[in-house]
Amino acid sequence: MSRQGTIPVTVPRNVSSSTRNIEHIIPARSFTTRVATSPVRHPRVIRANIDQPCVPAPSTSPPTPRTRPSSSSAVRAPSSHRPTQPPAPPSSPVSFPVPSYLSHSSLRHLLQTDVSPILTARRRHYSPSTDSDDESNASPPPREVDSAPSLDHPLQLPTRWDPETCHHHLSISDNGRELTFQSTSATGSESNAAAARTVQPIPPACGIYYYEVKIHSKGQKARKPHIFRRFAGPDVRSSRLPGWEPNSWGYHGDDGCSFATEKKGTPYGPTFGLDDVIGCGIDFTTHRAFYTRNGVLLGPVFENVGKGIDLYPSVGLQHTGESVRVNFGHEPFKFDIADHVAQQRNAIWNSIINSPLNPSIFSGGDVSGPLTNISDEQTKLTINKLVLSYLAHHGYVRTARTFQKQIHDTVKPISEVPASGDVEMADASSSLSKAPLEFDFEKDIAVRTRIVDSVLSGDIDTALSETERYHPSVLEAEQSLMLAKLRCRKFVEMILESAEMKRKMTGSAVGSSGSFIDDTTLEGDGMDMDVDDEIPSMNGTTNGSDMSESPTRRPSTSSPKAQYQLALQSAIQYGQALDRDYRKDERPEVRSIFKKSFSVLAFYDPLEAGGITAEVAGHDARIELANELNQAILKSQGRPTRPTLETVYRHTSVSIHYLGLTGIGSAAFADMQKEFLDG
Repeated sequence: MSRQGTIPVTVPRNVSSSTRNIEHIIPARSFTTRVATSPVRHPRVIRANIDQPCVPAPSTSPPTPRTRPSSSSAVRAPSSHRPTQPPAPPSSPVSFPVPSYLSHSSLRHLLQTDVSPILTARRRHYSPSTDSDDESNASPPPREVDSAPSLDHPLQLPTRWDPETCHHHLSISDNGRELTFQSTSATGSESNAAAARTVQPIPPACGIYYYEVKIHSKGQKARKPHIFRRFAGPDVRSSRLPGWEPNSWGYHGDDGCSFATEKKGTPYGPTFGLDDVIGCGIDFTTHRAFYTRNGVLLGPVFENVGKGIDLYPSVGLQHTGESVRVNFGHEPFKFDIADHVAQQRNAIWNSIINSPLNPSIFSGGDVSGPLTNISDEQTKLTINKLVLSYLAHHGYVRTARTFQKQIHDTVKPISEVPASGDVEMADASSSLSKAPLEFDFEKDIAVRTRIVDSVLSGDIDTALSETERYHPSVLEAEQSLMLAKLRCRKFVEMILESAEMKRKMTGSAVGSSGSFIDDTTLEGDGMDMDVDDEIPSMNGTTNGSDMSESPTRRPSTSSPKAQYQLALQSAIQYGQALDRDYRKDERPEVRSIFKKSFSVLAFYDPLEAGGITAEVAGHDARIELANELNQAILKSQGRPTRPTLETVYRHTSVSIHYLGLTGIGSAAFADMQKEFLDG
């Protein structure tokens, strides 16, 4: 995601030399995301503008002179006005996990404190192998539900002060957390104000963002520290105190006033000084800031903070020796921000739940008009239809039948439902009681789920024969692509059966080798995948033997070794037939399926092989194929391949995701996965 320009934040203000020193600032941001790609390096070239970059903290080695750009050939020597300080031990930016209070954001999987080249959205699989009411003839729901589309770029959180934009009177520690005012020429006047902001702006996807600053030193001459905390835009000057310029909002420690783009403050909270911990938060659901002092909430302040601009945490200082240390989540906060965020999240969710629905959404009409309430009965009718269609789609026959009976006994006819607006639902109740589970439809569900369950259990013969009998067009569609997938799966199942036999055989003191296909087993059989034995045509439904006999049915009187050899021989012959039938098929998808399927031959135990082979041999591959076959059958009948309820969920989830990325703070707390799926 490209980053737009930012606006520095600073607001002029009349301050006496004895009362103004440190200021807290927050710059603004346009709703875009910037990801840091390289660490800060020293020495660096100073840009030729009025806000010179800050100098590094004193070190044990002499400072290296830094040159100006081509606009000036002068070389700036280390300032003679800076006080002598004992050398500080070298340190580096410390990584830390994303603060726990941000777990309430629906976009939490995108937030991070360190930069990774690629961020994959975390997903959870929702693929139960059985029906919720323990039915054996239920097809599986989708393999996974995406709460949001994955992105290539993470949302970087503020982690340190930015040496490239801070004022030259300020020194930043090597770990990027401490700020110190260093200039003996500074008198505490307005002209000596100095501010710094973070490298990264605050992502609105946080919903609520919070950080704290502890005051370490109040300065050499000030009776009270002049420390100013603020939020500021990217273009706010670092030579101005927080709240004095457009797109700058600040809370000043010398008088306790708040400043919002003005030089005359408004009384807000108590003054603060040495050893105080001042917290600063921004609530993107209301676009208001809030502050805390030593763990106590002072309340909301300002309006329209950060709307349409990048917003940066910022601090301003004004007296020599003033020093602060920031906590972006490196350590526990003084204020219980997690509880504060949880309360706001619950309030937002309750607001969403209680929002009136537009009746036009049920009739497909214009939804741009004013919202009016609809009755509970109308809402229940629609929800019942969604649930019933979901149960029917995934083959939960008994559950659907019971649910249909329940709603048929309790739902009122549509004529008895109070109307509210132009709701075209005249056939809603009748559709609930008739369409979904009429006899033919129920029979169709039974057939479809029987086919799908055959794939889930590894009985591909039954799946093929039933599909050919009831839904032959599925095997013919897309140049018989589904047929190829089912035949390859049958080959995998036959190899897995052989491997299981050999595993049991070796447990009975029968010799074995590293691969379940060894020289002893194949000796004299003349079986090779490159040898075209004369085998009857598979016709897409057999494996070289009578289709009525599953590969799992072996004569019980045979020895384990004989059973194993027979199973392996059948598998090899079936593989040879596959190779012959599809040798000239150059479709990339078909070639990929064959390559993965035949990889199981190389391992004694494909399930333990790892990588692609284990994926092909595992149960998840059965679930995926079963779901594909289920959707292919539905498509052949001209019906949706996904239930409406699932489509509504996916569309809503994606909409919320993009609303959150575009700065709609409330979207960060509309966490559908946590509310509906995680439980």
